[in-house]
Amino acid sequence: MQRFTIFFSAFFALFLLAISALPQNKFEGYNIILDVPEDHKTATCTIRYVPPTTNITISDLDTKTPMRVRSCGTSGASLTQSGSIASMTASKTDYKWCFEGEDKSYRVSFRGDQSSGTVIYDWIPNREPNESGAYNIKDFGAKGDGRTDDTIAIQSAFAYLATRNGGTLIFPEGDYMVGGTANYKGLIVPSGVIIQGISSANSNSYTNNVNQKSPSRIILTGRSRALFKIGECTDSITIKDIELYAQSNDNTYGFEAVGAFTSAQNFYFERVVFNNFFRGIYGHALPITQKTWQFDYIKLNHCRFIYNRDAGIWNDVSNSDWKIEGSLFINPKKQPGQNANSMHFERSAAVLISDTYGGGFPNALGGTFLDVLSSGVITILTSQTENMTNSIVLNEANIQGAGDYSYPLTILNSIFHDPIFLNSRVTLVSTGSFYGPKTFKSNPLVRVYSTGDRFCYDGGIIGCQGATRNLFDKSTIIFMTGQPNDFGKLEGYPTVFGTDVQFNAPVQMPSFPQNQLPAGKANGSMVYCQNCRRNTTPCQQGGSGAPAMMVGNQWSCL
Repeated sequence: MQRFTIFFSAFFALFLLAISALPQNKFEGYNIILDVPEDHKTATCTIRYVPPTTNITISDLDTKTPMRVRSCGTSGASLTQSGSIASMTASKTDYKWCFEGEDKSYRVSFRGDQSSGTVIYDWIPNREPNESGAYNIKDFGAKGDGRTDDTIAIQSAFAYLATRNGGTLIFPEGDYMVGGTANYKGLIVPSGVIIQGISSANSNSYTNNVNQKSPSRIILTGRSRALFKIGECTDSITIKDIELYAQSNDNTYGFEAVGAFTSAQNFYFERVVFNNFFRGIYGHALPITQKTWQFDYIKLNHCRFIYNRDAGIWNDVSNSDWKIEGSLFINPKKQPGQNANSMHFERSAAVLISDTYGGGFPNALGGTFLDVLSSGVITILTSQTENMTNSIVLNEANIQGAGDYSYPLTILNSIFHDPIFLNSRVTLVSTGSFYGPKTFKSNPLVRVYSTGDRFCYDGGIIGCQGATRNLFDKSTIIFMTGQPNDFGKLEGYPTVFGTDVQFNAPVQMPSFPQNQLPAGKANGSMVYCQNCRRNTTPCQQGGSGAPAMMVGNQWSCL
């Protein structure tokens, strides 16, 4: 009996030693909340925390093996376990919770605040220092198989990165479905995160092979929701090389930004596809502060907006600072309930559109390429749109007093055939651009400075022959250079200066002999007659020269 007792004691000691020798992973985090409220009355950040006294529940995700977790760090003393469930509280000194376990992930949940409700994350262990910073979404349990809902996995990854003040989250090849969880509010993206896919190819492109989908997609299921969502106090988010796709375009958004008090800044989209949403990017301010929230410094580089029902970009904040570069908008047909716009800014400030193209189709015209209600500085460089109902619209609602002459609309080296409606006070500066003969429909408050523009005058361009010239409609032309026809003559509008023009040097008028004074000039035209007598009407030869003005359809020498 004594021999058996010694043997059992030795066996039990070896067993405990083996248990303690099992590899242990260290799990650390904070009671972090990722949530975007829309009913708050004071400034409320996207990232928030509950008190360290909040009870944290740890659940086993691998039911094939027993759950063995143990305490670590200063929060460890509070850990208790019952079966496959453990609980603990965070440290009261550094607000961090810490435990160790054998598995690769555990589910962590706790009671959030009034806005968020219960918070659930699938947590992974700490990485070695030389491996931290970049993470694969599949490490958080995402399947990417086009069937499994990966909402919790992606939101868990964002929370994990938020505790580290940012990092890169990689989405390898796959279809990542989101939106199927209860009380889905969108994937809340924290500051400092880089979302990295593997391809910018868009689904259903005519260049695709038999595989008609992008290799790296995040797919939103359901209606009236956003795929990604950010709120107040959010900064420095990058999304690259991935397709965002909606199964429904009924009030769905690819990237939604909403807030009221504290601004959100620095968002960069590179080679991102927004496909089949109601609005691809949707920025809006809550009414509580009269929509004065700032969603600032948004840069888009080589992005694609495809068949977004209302608009590719729709923004309504007091400040925006957008740079849209090298991007493409493919618009659906404009029809009731489907505005099919490329870009819509309720209130714009410092918008730069460069090397950007878009449009609809000849038998299915899209909506408006750029629709702006109240504009700040807008600059359009080397861009073009076609097969749209309108190219540009300012103040479609005809709000009295809208616009500001101090903030010009500048168009350089661009091509717009479809109508441009300017219904507000605005200074239009256009250089080297090409328009159709009846492109502009504008009110007298528009002030035009046009140099080097073409208005379908070149007879060699298809569709311009026989066109009726109606350039800037009712606008006030301050300065406009004439365009010579194929024979080098100025037709229609010669160079035009506005009123109150002051010259700081002598003005040289064209000079003609009396028998060569040009016929058919408008009343008020002036030249110099080389051999005319002064004070003669019509001008007569035999003098030493005199200035001549067209008065009553004849030349009168002054």
